[in-house]
Amino acid sequence: MSIKPYPPEHLAARSSFLPHFWSLALLAGLLMFAVTETSAQAIRRPGRIQRQIQKKLDKQGANKLNPNSEPPATSPKSPETAVKEDFGQSQYPSLNGIRDRNILTMFSREEAQLIIPGFGRPPALLIIFRQLQLTPEQKEQIKAIRLRVGDRLGRLQRERAQLEQQVEETIYGENFTVERVDELAAQAAEKQGEVIKLQASIEARFRQILNPDQFYVFQFLIGEMVMPQRRVNPQQLRQQQLRRMGPNAPNRPPLNQDN
Repeated sequence: MSIKPYPPEHLAARSSFLPHFWSLALLAGLLMFAVTETSAQAIRRPGRIQRQIQKKLDKQGANKLNPNSEPPATSPKSPETAVKEDFGQSQYPSLNGIRDRNILTMFSREEAQLIIPGFGRPPALLIIFRQLQLTPEQKEQIKAIRLRVGDRLGRLQRERAQLEQQVEETIYGENFTVERVDELAAQAAEKQGEVIKLQASIEARFRQILNPDQFYVFQFLIGEMVMPQRRVNPQQLRQQQLRRMGPNAPNRPPLNQDN
């Protein structure tokens, strides 16, 4: 069987098709190259960005991207600094173990310096001072009262108590005489007068140190917690405050009524 040659028109069409085929192949190759390069850049980009961030952190002295890095060493704190930081975190000393210690250990050393010997019970007085929210200047003025009074008030109270005991023993004892009872009673009354006078001077000084709101609280709590003889009715106390403030006083309910 003989092979027939391609007609001339087929050869012409084939020769014209070859340039287009090679053009399409070249275009497809360029597209594949571009896609491959883009993918490679996308893969490399996170690593490059991470390295840039790492360099910036290294310059700032941080190494947070490296989980195996050790934290920088810190200089040891002095005992004074540690105590100040501990007291700053807690406004008042801890109550842990207070049952085995003196009740006054629940107060700080600075608070204990405000105690005026003989002026009421120290724990109750310090609780009142806490409620007054004293300023540093007011605390220094109260310390000045403590230095001025010293142990004089406590000594006068002890002497008065001894004289009162002697009066009682003389009245109910075997060596009873009216003259001795009168003598001891006069001495006890004299000591009581000295105690009242010194206590009054201390309270007058507090009136000068505290602002009106603080003294309002002080006057009420001092009678409730420290000196029962100074106890006043809240309504009476409020009326005193209103009289001092004059006609412009605000209309506020007394302490024994809920707002």
